[in-house]
Amino acid sequence: MWSLWRGMSQLQRDVLLAALIGVGWFLALAVVSDSSLRPANPSVSVVTGLFLVITVAAGRSLPRTTLVFVALLYPFVYAAAGTGLASQAGFHVFGQPVIANAALQSEIHLVPLLVVGYVAAASGVRRFTCLFFTMGSLAGLMIGLPTVVALVLANSDVVISRRYRNLPTDLYSLYGYIDVSLFVFAEALIGGMVLLGANALRRRKSVLVLENRNAELVRLRKIEAERVAAAERTRIARDLHDVVSHHMSAVVIRAQAADRVADQNPAALREAVRWIITSGKEALTAMRETVRVLNTASPGSGGETTPVPDLAAVARMGDRLKAVGVDVTMTLPTRHRELTSATDLTAVRIIQEALTNVMVHAKASAAQVSWQSGPQGELLTIDDNGSGGPPPVNVLENARRSASGRGNGLIGMRERALAVGGTLAVAAGPLGGWRVQAWLPPQR
Repeated sequence: MWSLWRGMSQLQRDVLLAALIGVGWFLALAVVSDSSLRPANPSVSVVTGLFLVITVAAGRSLPRTTLVFVALLYPFVYAAAGTGLASQAGFHVFGQPVIANAALQSEIHLVPLLVVGYVAAASGVRRFTCLFFTMGSLAGLMIGLPTVVALVLANSDVVISRRYRNLPTDLYSLYGYIDVSLFVFAEALIGGMVLLGANALRRRKSVLVLENRNAELVRLRKIEAERVAAAERTRIARDLHDVVSHHMSAVVIRAQAADRVADQNPAALREAVRWIITSGKEALTAMRETVRVLNTASPGSGGETTPVPDLAAVARMGDRLKAVGVDVTMTLPTRHRELTSATDLTAVRIIQEALTNVMVHAKASAAQVSWQSGPQGELLTIDDNGSGGPPPVNVLENARRSASGRGNGLIGMRERALAVGGTLAVAAGPLGGWRVQAWLPPQR
């Protein structure tokens, strides 16, 4: 049943609700009309029920039209039924009225005006407009129409029959005829209903704004989750590239060198194999540790959870290049320093990747590594005497990743430096090859 109700349009719901209200209203009126509770003039109750049904059925779909229709017509139709004019015109509803009256006969007959004021205000009609029509309609019903009747009868020679004895016959009789306290109370009640409707509209708009903001937050949260996931994938790729590329490049170069001299110097081959075994174990250990941390780290935790080698491991990077024929000179910070921060990790990985590039691409025979640490931050300088000449102009800006993995080194170093708020530059070095220089901000 609830799903059927929710599947209806707003107009369908209003018409169904109005039909149920109409059935209840007229059924109750039929019951009381056959009892001692029968109202003196049931026709006015019929008018009230009809206008209530119209208001509920069309109030939300056509709020302004319904407001004007009910506010203008309800007092006249109500007065026509109350004064007996309707019965004289041949409209006999629930029997002939016993008395005729131009005043509000029951407080319950205010319902159409209360409902139309609330619905119109809740549907977006301005509060002043709703108050003007509803309160003006009530004033016309309780004061205006009796005043007109009094003026007409005071200036007419028509003999007033006993049936119309309750009508005001002159302006002086209005004082006892109009219930001023009821009028004030009814006007205040209508004003309150209009304000309640306006408050319901404001609350509904606030809920709509909150729903839109919540939807926007959900969208932004999804975008942020995708961004964090992408950053995490980049970090994993960078760490695996740095760990695997450095070790495996050294192994491949040493194996190629040993293969070239294997026939003439078998001892060199055996020495190379032993070195490859040792380097391969170091590579496996480093890769397993990196994968372990990546598996247990929370998304977006960054380099703080990544294993950081000590300065001895950095020195071994230079020894690894010496083993493949590159003479590396290293100037590192004090040996007592513990490499525990994200800045330290960035520095180690930049040195590692720069040395890997020297080993794989530069065709260099010598390299110099300088790590200067001070209050202004960390300054890393890696020079080589590679035979490839100075780097192209804007080499960092033009670096692109490819499916083969080429270009990952420069991009990875730049991304690592930027991630901690540093800078990275590549230019011609004093040794004749490239100079990679990075500045990293002071550690916090």
